[in-house]
Amino acid sequence: MNRRTFLKLSGATTAIAAQGGVLSAAPRSLPAIPSLADLASARMPHTFMDLFNLPIAMNDWGYAQTVKSVSAISAVGFPPYACCGIPDVPWSPGFLITCELFLNDRFPALSDDPAQAVTYQWFPHCVVREQTVDEIRFRTTLFLPPQHRAAMQKIEIRNTSAGSRTLTVGFNMRAAIAKKTTAWFTNLPGEGDNLSSWDAPNGRILWTAQHSQAAAAQGIHPPADELVAGNVLTYHLILAPGERREFHFVCALAPTAAEAAAMHDRLQSSFADLEAENERRFEQLLRSAYTPGNSDFSGHLPRLQTESETLWNLWQNGLKNLLTARRVSPDSSYGPTYITLSGHVLPTLSFPWDTSLSSLSLALLDPQPMRNLVEIWFQRDMHQHLATDYITGEAVGPWYAVNDMAIVRLSRDYLRITGDFQWLNKSIAGKPVLDHLVEHATHWKTIVGKNGLADYGGISNLLEVVSTYIHEVAGMNAGNVSSMRFVAELLDHRGRGSEAAQLRAEATALAQRINSVLYVKGKGWWRAGQPDGSFKEVRHCYDFLAVLDNMSQDLSDDQKREMAHFFWTQLASKKWMRALAAGDPDATWNVRPDHSCLGAYAAWPPECAKGLFKTDDPARIAAWLEQVSRAGNQGPIGQAHYVEQVVPPLQGGAYKASNDAPYIEDWSCVSGGAFIDMTIESIFGVAPSLYNGIHAAPQLAVFDANARLEGLRYQGDDYTVSQAGIARSRK
Repeated sequence: MNRRTFLKLSGATTAIAAQGGVLSAAPRSLPAIPSLADLASARMPHTFMDLFNLPIAMNDWGYAQTVKSVSAISAVGFPPYACCGIPDVPWSPGFLITCELFLNDRFPALSDDPAQAVTYQWFPHCVVREQTVDEIRFRTTLFLPPQHRAAMQKIEIRNTSAGSRTLTVGFNMRAAIAKKTTAWFTNLPGEGDNLSSWDAPNGRILWTAQHSQAAAAQGIHPPADELVAGNVLTYHLILAPGERREFHFVCALAPTAAEAAAMHDRLQSSFADLEAENERRFEQLLRSAYTPGNSDFSGHLPRLQTESETLWNLWQNGLKNLLTARRVSPDSSYGPTYITLSGHVLPTLSFPWDTSLSSLSLALLDPQPMRNLVEIWFQRDMHQHLATDYITGEAVGPWYAVNDMAIVRLSRDYLRITGDFQWLNKSIAGKPVLDHLVEHATHWKTIVGKNGLADYGGISNLLEVVSTYIHEVAGMNAGNVSSMRFVAELLDHRGRGSEAAQLRAEATALAQRINSVLYVKGKGWWRAGQPDGSFKEVRHCYDFLAVLDNMSQDLSDDQKREMAHFFWTQLASKKWMRALAAGDPDATWNVRPDHSCLGAYAAWPPECAKGLFKTDDPARIAAWLEQVSRAGNQGPIGQAHYVEQVVPPLQGGAYKASNDAPYIEDWSCVSGGAFIDMTIESIFGVAPSLYNGIHAAPQLAVFDANARLEGLRYQGDDYTVSQAGIARSRK
């Protein structure tokens, strides 16, 4: 019995039938506001050589990542401060790890014995790990206390044998503390020549950076019996049968050595209180996410009432990813925000592309930070860059072709949910928001290629992984169609009807060119136009989902049937999907699973489902989504998951792709909020318009005919959505 089934049955009214003694249970709604335990991952056992994605713990200010160990952590990042990043030394070992366990002169993490595997379990507020070695049970709980640049870990050691045990236990400490005030792009910085000192009475080692204003204090209480080799805190223990000992690890980061030391000692003295406070803080965040007028978000999500595990899991998958992406740091240059990836690959960046894939859920949950990001991108040259760094506010990296479409999509959902049309008048970088939107919707006309379509350049501007998806591509051009139509509606309501009419005509003409030039008739996929006049057929999901999302009304019924057939026969798997068909000629170019035939990016399954709901059988889609929804059993949806033919599922869910090269997929991605967007727009069929109210055409029968969304905020009013449609909530 899984966790969801238990919740459904445990409190239900039960009765024993007189004949046969059959136990029956009345169905029961799943929790509209989940608990921390409800959102927990499955218990995930792994040995050292397994490829898997390592869970993170976080608070509002930063995060720390576990490593392949029951106790060690790495990448403690509270930008602009970093501990256990990559030290800048010759032949750098990469990310350093700290608090690694030694037992009786052994390194227990280095084992391929399933009986000694480390079991990982993610919770929104902590990560719990367990390992048993020679009948000694280790259990650790990693958490980041609220409003502190610190990682804390409870370490429990229990003798599970029938006899007394004498142990030598060591914890290897590292730091490479650094402060980086320029834009962060990839990974965490580290200084390789920190000065260190040992304070035996306080049980801590203090590291001080020599090239920046930063220090780290790390220690374990009770204080160690001795320090070995300058960095191994060592204990000599005698444990009676069944005896348990508890130790408290703290890693505190601060501008100066004195501040780091004082913080360490203060946190150690109130360890239990801070652990409880951390749990309360995350419970509050879950309540706030569904509460109008809360103090944590500038909006709130509607409450889902359902007895369907599939529907509930799809929704909570989105919630977990949005919460993991949230940052409210005193060091942010532009206030509360949402980063794209949670992990050590791109720790400070917000991408228009990924953010836009959760645009509806963000517009409901936290519209102000979303709007603020759009305003930041208006002020940066996002035709030259792919993201902005929340510490410095600087734009970084090469250009992403999707930026125009993404910025317009975020603006559209902000406006249609909030009704804040005065925002269109706000002057940013010398011109009103409306003019910025016109420019983003029409920028494509400045880069027109051979076939009258926007030429988006090379692989770095597009999918990075597919070498044939370059230049004139259908998905990006389809975004220009919807962008022009959206902006035309805004212009109409500003009395600029002739401009609106021109944009609509250009949108229709562009859609016709996309269809006539790029669609591969009879196949269901698209091709990319090249500067020399040739074409490259590309069987990637992005054209499938982006064309259906942005110009489905311009497709023929035959096209829609062919596209759906292509998806089901070449992209869909039972548990997940491929981003690229395995038979595509470019399938061997790059195996990074977010865009390859090994798997797919976080948002591609819900985005594809949105397209399928416009053209296919809802029952077939629901059966597939029931399997897809189980990928959340490993915590937040990862940046990518593998199809089951590549890696077997983990307890029924598509296996989260690992961070190891060449896969390099992070723990979670903000775009996982697309699971909520899809649930609202496709399953509940909600259509919030700009100026003509909100409507709904639900397709709930294949999930739960009695499901409801309550408290859906739309332009100042709350609505309830059910199988009967949508109605304003009574006040």
